[in-house]
Amino acid sequence: MTDQRPTLADVARAAGVSRAAASRAMNGAYGASEAVRQRVREVAAELGFEPHAVARALATGRAGAGRRERVEVLIVDPDPDAMSAKPFYGRVLTGAMRALGDRDISLEVRRVATLPVDDADPPFGRLLINVPGDAGIAYARRGRTVALGRSAPGVTFVAPDNDGGGHQAAAHLVTSGRRRIGAVFGPSTPCAQERKAGFLRVMAAAGQAVNAADGDFTRARAYAAAKELLARDPRLDAVFASCDVTAMGVLQALREAGRRVADDVAVVGFDGSALAEAADLSSVYMPVEDEAASAVEHLLDPALPPPARLPTRLTVRSSS
Repeated sequence: MTDQRPTLADVARAAGVSRAAASRAMNGAYGASEAVRQRVREVAAELGFEPHAVARALATGRAGAGRRERVEVLIVDPDPDAMSAKPFYGRVLTGAMRALGDRDISLEVRRVATLPVDDADPPFGRLLINVPGDAGIAYARRGRTVALGRSAPGVTFVAPDNDGGGHQAAAHLVTSGRRRIGAVFGPSTPCAQERKAGFLRVMAAAGQAVNAADGDFTRARAYAAAKELLARDPRLDAVFASCDVTAMGVLQALREAGRRVADDVAVVGFDGSALAEAADLSSVYMPVEDEAASAVEHLLDPALPPPARLPTRLTVRSSS
């Protein structure tokens, strides 16, 4: 005889919510508002749904209505080697896992070259990285999202004080007597543009021209950009690199040109990653792990106060 009892999927459909939301509502878990809980439970009673079916599914861990909740880290980056080439992403995962602790929530990472069109199985919450503003709004409408870095108006984000970090890097180079200063800036993302703005503001106040080139946070482009800077001004005596990976490309180009770091050319990066420590690179440290942890905490509890900008700090090493 066929079991015709209503399922959680039936309840979710009738209540107009996702299966995951219905599961949270029936189990009194975080992530469901009181209004949703009440609506789902009223529909369940009308359909004759037995709540203990949810408990059985959760206990067995079977896929479907009672599957384990998950947080997705959605990264838009066209570089297929991005996860290994850019320490930033590993630091994000460390911070996210720290915030999840021993909660029964899985962490998934999804790197895409371009944003996916469909979203048939949305997670409990998403961390957005490098997601354009309009797309960020669209994702925010689909469920809980927090962006790492400033996004579109209305989209919750967590970010370091990029502008202040750029200010610190510029002030260090100017006060240390560097006068033929170059910069390899980043792509047209908010974080890169904020670093650029902070750096250029100090240079303008000091009446200092900047020999600049655009980069994309990759070593290859930074290497080519640094060669461009040296071709324009062979006597360049300082370079600001908008991230530590960028700084690695700059250092390679300087070595090949026979320029000594820091006797001939000072170099300052941004991130404060393990790369900076290994290369003895002066770099603006940003607390990426804390940034990611704060983002996850806001996914779990949207009622938390809006996150403040996290402080950045220049660490001076032998490269400058």
